[in-house]
Amino acid sequence: MSAGAIAVAMALLLPFAYVDREDAPEPSAERIERSVNAYSTEGSVTGVEAPASTGGGTTLTIGSDVLFAYASSELDQTAQAALGAQLDQIPAGAQVTVEGHTDSRGGDAVNVPLSTARAEAVAGVLRASRTDLVLQVVGKASSEPAVPETDEPAMAKNRRVELSWAS
Repeated sequence: MSAGAIAVAMALLLPFAYVDREDAPEPSAERIERSVNAYSTEGSVTGVEAPASTGGGTTLTIGSDVLFAYASSELDQTAQAALGAQLDQIPAGAQVTVEGHTDSRGGDAVNVPLSTARAEAVAGVLRASRTDLVLQVVGKASSEPAVPETDEPAMAKNRRVELSWAS
């Protein structure tokens, strides 16, 4: 196509190109409703599970959805309070392993550093509140799922931080 033909085509199409116009009609409620993606967290947010004793050890599992925003390792005050409420279950002087886990979305390039950073954030709260504990911090990413990832609620169970100590 020649430069002249392109110029003519542009001149013909330009009046129909998107322009933020004051005279544009307001979208209907139906049109707005169709254009919005709505997500539900029902069934996908897990809380704090009761400590489980297995093979001479105890594990306290806290769902990452309680502690962290999506793709974040930052603990807000509510998350810190939720975590702090669990610390009295850990015996004095215990050696505690703090493991961060993710679901499989994002792959290892995203999930390994994210799971490690989340475990470190939780360990930071433990260090500040319980100086008597000896901590080991590990990021497991999606390498040890709690359940098979068949749907969003299952994926939510795999996003967690586990605190383990000898009984």
